[in-house]
Formats: sequence, C-alpha cells, structure tokens
Amino acid sequence: MSEFQFGGDFVWHPAPELIAQSNLQRFIQKHGLNSYGELLQRSTADIAWFWETVLRELDIQFYQPYSRVLDLSEGKPWPRWCVDGQMNIVHNLLDKYAGTEVDQRPAIKSETEDGSARAITYRELR
Repeated sequence: MSEFQFGGDFVWHPAPELIAQSNLQRFIQKHGLNSYGELLQRSTADIAWFWETVLRELDIQFYQPYSRVLDLSEGKPWPRWCVDGQMNIVHNLLDKYAGTEVDQRPAIKSETEDGSARAITYRELR
C-alpha cells in the first residue's frame, strides 16, 4: 500500500460550477480573498483571524465569551483556544435550531452497503 504524497496529483477536481456554488467559495469572496491559495496563506499567517472568522461564520455561540480566540504565549506547540470561553456543544449542534427550519433538515445521512438510505433530522437527534 502506498502512502499519500503531499503535492501529488489530485484524483478528482470539482467542476467550476460546483466551486462557484460552494460554501468555501462564498467564504473566500465574503472576506475579500481571490482564491483558495490566498485563504490558505491568510489562514496560516493570521491563525487568530481565521479561527475567529470561522467561529463567527458557523455561529458558534458561547455562554461565556472568550477573551482571546488564540493564546500562543507558551509557544505554538501549546496553543490555548477560546481563552476564558464557555460553550455547550449540544446547544451549538442541536438546540439552537429548535423551532427553526433547520430543525426538520437532515443532520445525519447514511447509506449502507446494500444501498438502503436513512436520514435523521436535527429534531430527531434532540
């Protein structure tokens, strides 16, 4: 079995129409970037900006706001994320959608080897 080689050829490339309609492309454009490469560069050059932006875009809600999204005072090997913040993962994944149109959307989809499919809504998970 061969190992994945970073920088190797991609097996699949999305069609331009698919890229144009993707959440990633909307994110890139919303934040004034011109390409995935620019996003990659900005996200690694300004890690705090990237994760602050991602948390906001995903509407991750904190009961106790964090004072800093990232603290690297102990060095990059020991980051502290969302310093002083407190949140409830169940609220962010399920509860905040109660009574909204999202509540009836599939949260989990599965398809088994025999082709049978199943979907579980956000409401069913609560």
